[in-house]
Amino acid sequence: MDVDAAHAAWLSRRSFLKAIGLLSAAVAWPGGCRLLSPRSAPAGTFFTDAERATLEALVDRIIPPDADPGARQLGAAAYIEQLLTAFDGDTPFIFAGGPFSNRNPYPDNSTGAPGTIFPPDAFAIPAPLGPLQDLYWRAEILGGDAAGLPEFLTAQRGGTLVGLRDVYRAGLATVDSVAQSSKGALFAALGTADQDAVLAQLDTPAVFPVDPIRHQSFMDIVIAHTIEGCFSAPEYGGNAGGAGWQMLGIEGDDQPLGYSIYSISAQGYVERPDHPMSTPNPDEIGPSGQLVPRPLSADGDFIQSSIQSQTAVLEPIGHGACF
Repeated sequence: MDVDAAHAAWLSRRSFLKAIGLLSAAVAWPGGCRLLSPRSAPAGTFFTDAERATLEALVDRIIPPDADPGARQLGAAAYIEQLLTAFDGDTPFIFAGGPFSNRNPYPDNSTGAPGTIFPPDAFAIPAPLGPLQDLYWRAEILGGDAAGLPEFLTAQRGGTLVGLRDVYRAGLATVDSVAQSSKGALFAALGTADQDAVLAQLDTPAVFPVDPIRHQSFMDIVIAHTIEGCFSAPEYGGNAGGAGWQMLGIEGDDQPLGYSIYSISAQGYVERPDHPMSTPNPDEIGPSGQLVPRPLSADGDFIQSSIQSQTAVLEPIGHGACF
């Protein structure tokens, strides 16, 4: 794959990653379903300065900056480092608590308007781990041997699980080795075109084969963690300032405020003017009062087309199935 082709392939992947990010954001709320591997809120340090620079450059080519921030600015590398240091403190921050962050105030039910009192950020308080959760995550991060994974579980998986800390340390060294041998410099020192050319080499079994225990390559792991770091709740360390959510066109958690607020004085629910539930959005009303829907962006059109095409493929499999 030449440089231009590599660059185009990874930039086109950005739309796909954003589509996956939208799904990730929807399932990553603390207290709800979690399909993501969260990270630690109290920032620890694991990477050397050189390793961190390589990682930041790598994630920034997985989700590169354009009109929106890239993964480096969104804090994906910080997410990954905090995940890897989750067990360095007294209380591992694997799952955030809840039920509310402090991004929205309580409603004022006397008037049916947003109030002025905000809840504490309970998302920043880790939820306690059960014994099996603790064992699982220690094995994931520190490795099966360090976690004391029972021998029968190791045998079932077909061998010893290498911890993510060791996976990242070895993987980043390989990234720089490939960059040095093919382009003459460490990955972080290369221009974006050369980085994309190296990236095309990295995303092959010849460089990073699939681990038979994890069933993922190093690049599979980095891509997944980059998406999580850009689009999960900011308390996990990434999605700086909620910019990842803004990139997807979502606001994040809206509770405890909600959108329709009960008013004691009106004896009914009052819709927030900036978030009407039964009328068009204020920015989609034309000069004459007619509905003028906002056009989809190129990424939005790609996502919608992808959903439609995937639905068409899955529909014959069976109605009502959960995929």
